[in-house]
Amino acid sequence: MSEVPEISQLESYLQDAIKEVWGTTFGASPEFIAPEPSAKGMSSIIGISEGMSGFLAIHVSPEDACKIAGVMLGDTYPEVDDIVCDAIGEISNMLGGSLKKFSGKFDEPFKISTPTIVRGKDYETHAAEDAKRVIFGIKAISVCITVQLVIYSH
Repeated sequence: MSEVPEISQLESYLQDAIKEVWGTTFGASPEFIAPEPSAKGMSSIIGISEGMSGFLAIHVSPEDACKIAGVMLGDTYPEVDDIVCDAIGEISNMLGGSLKKFSGKFDEPFKISTPTIVRGKDYETHAAEDAKRVIFGIKAISVCITVQLVIYSH
């Protein structure tokens, strides 16, 4: 098993990844804020395995998911459909890949799964009590997203 970075270092890598993805994809600089309670109703979750284990999730309201897809694809989406779900999944995939790149100085790069999309009005993500967590909000391009990184202790 490779050396796992400290959670504060992972938080820094994740913020770098978010800046990179938002800059490249949206031409915008994200503002890091407290987690936004309204950023729920849709989540994209990718698993992290091998060099580390855990998950990376983005949580967003359906309305903001439609706005994100619209900016990404240059179209209008009045409601969540398969295209909107794919766009949100792609954002989490890009974040996971960028996090992997910034974490690359450690012996074994971790692997990420394909995104899983969860939608609904009443759901939560849970992790073991001893898991290391990073959670914060992002505000950019007139939307709010919550990003959650959970790494399990070995």
